[in-house]
Amino acid sequence: MSNEAVSSDKSKPKKRTANNPTAPAEQIQFVMVGGEKAPKGPARYRDPANPFNTWSGRGKRPHWLRDYLDQGRLLTDFEVRDPED
Repeated sequence: MSNEAVSSDKSKPKKRTANNPTAPAEQIQFVMVGGEKAPKGPARYRDPANPFNTWSGRGKRPHWLRDYLDQGRLLTDFEVRDPED
């Protein structure tokens, strides 16, 4: 690596990393990690233990719901009810 390449690297803005936490925040990008996908519709079923676990009723049943059903609970126990009810 030549000295010219090193000097031009200093003029570039540095990215925020664990080693450089003072970089501008505008450069931070958030990306989804893992197999979680965005819901395909409104939630029809909700986990009573964790309200962030929902299922629209489309696709494969999530693990949290399958675990409850294996314990003998009914699918209707997890239906999201309208606030008007």
